[in-house]
Amino acid sequence: SRKALDSLSDRERDIAALVAQGLANRQIAARLFLSEGTVRNRISDILDKLALDNRTQLAITSVECR
Repeated sequence: SRKALDSLSDRERDIAALVAQGLANRQIAARLFLSEGTVRNRISDILDKLALDNRTQLAITSVECR
């Protein structure tokens, strides 16, 4: 939901948007000048915050809330 996405930091929202675009962790890392490990950890944190199980659910949530 929109309210759930509002609980994310700006960087987490950036990452969620890139996941929704279908980018892999390596591509997200390159675009945001982060390590792949950082991206992996941030995605895990986002999934936990939003009570989601996987990237697909994150992508759907991100797209629906735009």
